[in-house]
Order: sequence, then C-alpha cells, then structure tokens
Amino acid sequence: MATSCDTICGVCEVQHKTNEAEYWCPECEQGLCLKCLNYHNALKSSRNHEVIPVENYKQLPPSISSIQQHCSDHHRKFQIYCPQHESLCCPLCISSHHINCVGMLSMEEVIETSKTSSLLESMEQRLKDVIENAKTIINDRKRNLSSIEDQYQKFQGKIKKMRDKISRLLDILVKQSLKDLQATEKKISMQIETVITNVTLNYEHASQLKNEIDIIRKYASNLQAFLGAKTLEEDIQKK
Repeated sequence: MATSCDTICGVCEVQHKTNEAEYWCPECEQGLCLKCLNYHNALKSSRNHEVIPVENYKQLPPSISSIQQHCSDHHRKFQIYCPQHESLCCPLCISSHHINCVGMLSMEEVIETSKTSSLLESMEQRLKDVIENAKTIINDRKRNLSSIEDQYQKFQGKIKKMRDKISRLLDILVKQSLKDLQATEKKISMQIETVITNVTLNYEHASQLKNEIDIIRKYASNLQAFLGAKTLEEDIQKK
C-alpha cells in the first residue's frame, strides 16, 4: 500500500518509472497517474472500478485504508463472505478453512448496500447522540467552572471584609485594653507608693521608739523606765 505522504503511480512503478499518482483505485490497491488512469478506465477488467482522487484517499482513516482486498494467504482477490466466521474469503479459502460453512454470500451481494446499510445509519445516529451528550456535558461543566470561579471571588471578598472588620475590632480592643492597663498600672502604683510611704513612716517611728528604749535603759530612773515603758507600749500597740 502506498504511503499517504508520497503516493506514486503503481503502473509506472512496474515499468521502473516514478510518477506521482493523482488517483487511487481501491480495488487494484494502487495509485494511478492521469495517463495510466485513462488506460485503467479503458480496460474491461478495471473500467468499472470506483477510482477516487488521491487527496480523498489520504483522508481515509489508517484502519480503513489499510484494509486489503486480496487474501494474504493465497494472494487471490476476496470473492466470498462467510457470515458464520464474519470473514472475507478467496476461492482457495473456502476449500481450506470454510468447507463446512453454510450461507456463504458473494462479495457483490454483501457490499452492494454497505454505504446505505442500517448498521452505518445506526452507528452514525449513536455517534450523533454521543456528540450531543458530550457537548451538553462540556457546556454544563464549563458553567460549573464559571459558577465556581464566581463563588470563589465572592467568598474571597467576604473573607477580606471579615478580616478588615476583625482587624478594626482588634484595634479598638487593643486600644481600650492598653488604656485600661495604663489606668490599672497607675492606680496600683499609687497604692504601692502609699503603702511604701506609710510603712516608711512606721519604720522611722519604730526606729525612733527603739532609740528611746535604748536611752531609757541607759539614762532613766527605775520609775521613769517603768512609766515610760507603759507609754511606749501603748504607742507600739497602735503602730
């Protein structure tokens, strides 16, 4: 089979010539230049072959263009179709592999309505349904993607607004907390300073009384010490 990139004329190739093919004969399975096409159409054996332009042939899927019309085992053209094995047969295939098969059909009978068969119509309709369903699914999923993007943008905006609101509230709370903390610190500091002042006064008074006791012990009479101790005791109890 000729390649799809450079199809040459099969008839010319046999004559050791290289001419680009402009047409393709599926039944002969070879390309034809314009000159050889005229000979091809004039021959009785090939005048009824359905020749197509090479450009059309190149558009065929590889799985279709690679289909052979000759038996690879016996090198004879397929002439019979076996429904039991769903396979094409040449005359020699029948005697070797299909001798017990029944309901054999001629190729002309099988392929006569192949392009207008209900099978192709059914497959074509099924493919149309698949394509329509695929389009519907694709469009639906695209709408889903668009909806998800819109929701993402909305939620992103809401989160930003919430974050800004929380930041403002935190600023207010921090400011008020610092103000309350400053007031509490000032109040407690004043209380502590008052305690220090009072304790200092008591400390100084206690030191003075202690000195007085030392002086009494050293220089006062017994009577003075007795009476003075009573007075000092009352003062110490108060402190």
